[in-house]
Amino acid sequence: MNFDYKCVECRACEENCSIFITTGNNSPMEKLKIIDDLQNKIKITDDQIHTIFNCNKCEACQNSCPQQIPLIKLYDWARHEIQSSYGLRNEKQSRLIQNIVLTGNPFGSEESRLKGISLELLNKTKDQEIKRVESKTLLHLGCMLGYRLNSMRDDLLQIFDFLNINYTLLKNENCCGYFVWNTGDHATARKIIGKNSQDFNQFDKIICACAGCYTFFKEHYPNKEKFFHCIEIIDENLTRLKQEGKLHAKPLNNTVDKAILFHDSCHLTRPHKIIDAPRRVMKSIGIKYKNFARHGENSLCCGADGGLRMINPDLAIKIGLERVKEAKKVNSDGIITLCPFCIFNFRDATSEEDAIEVQSLYHHIRNYVELIEKS
Repeated sequence: MNFDYKCVECRACEENCSIFITTGNNSPMEKLKIIDDLQNKIKITDDQIHTIFNCNKCEACQNSCPQQIPLIKLYDWARHEIQSSYGLRNEKQSRLIQNIVLTGNPFGSEESRLKGISLELLNKTKDQEIKRVESKTLLHLGCMLGYRLNSMRDDLLQIFDFLNINYTLLKNENCCGYFVWNTGDHATARKIIGKNSQDFNQFDKIICACAGCYTFFKEHYPNKEKFFHCIEIIDENLTRLKQEGKLHAKPLNNTVDKAILFHDSCHLTRPHKIIDAPRRVMKSIGIKYKNFARHGENSLCCGADGGLRMINPDLAIKIGLERVKEAKKVNSDGIITLCPFCIFNFRDATSEEDAIEVQSLYHHIRNYVELIEKS
């Protein structure tokens, strides 16, 4: 790890850190001081360890740093150093790693993540079944869609079916390793990467449904050019249909006075600049949307990621609640996003307030393509 950096204490990182904005503590500058101690082999306290892990790794601090300090890599190094020198400090982390190693998912479920998918979606005909088995394109669902957000999974499969996107689903799809990496146990995460990479070798293209998986694949797996996010593929296909004059269904919410707020996923915007694609899709299908005050590369985190939701759920939900309150202030009908982490955390946050609808963009796209099929 290169420690040749100089923090000028401009505090731009604090202005963009969702955790610091919400709590006034655990700032990126504070983390850098702890990292200096770790580098110099100075013993750190439990409170300092908690500070390192109280982080969403949303990249907002790194994105705003005028010194271009590689903060995310430094946080990852610090977590690994803590795990190596002090051991795992959280029982939930140990349980999560054990679940993933034994069952391939963080929830410890013995069931397939394909459970509940209708046969109509999986195989409409014998010929289609054979075609899909032989497809060189893999659709990677991810743990959240497989075990917690089945409706989001099914919406996506319906969209791909309508768009005639050929793909294969792995019956024994495994966790990408991102959850394990965030605990600091990089050795186990690399074993998972190695196993999955062997499974992926048979595919020329891998389409990711989960924003977290997508980023982890792009940053830590070989053959990074093989990985795409679903919204990129959907955008390409809807653009094609529009050019062919086939997007002629009535816009979804053209009679709605209020607008939906679109929440940008940290994993898509800052590292991969996937900002315009979902907005083109919303425009194509007639969704009236508004942006949060801070959006795109400047978007604030939902609070769920970086392993925070697991070790400090109260703080994760508190951060999500701030975004929910912001949506209510502008009289929005609801929040839509692409990231399963965001959806899961926002929905829990709404239980702390009067309900506001939180949905995936895939749900709206599915509604639209069904209108096209009927028209």
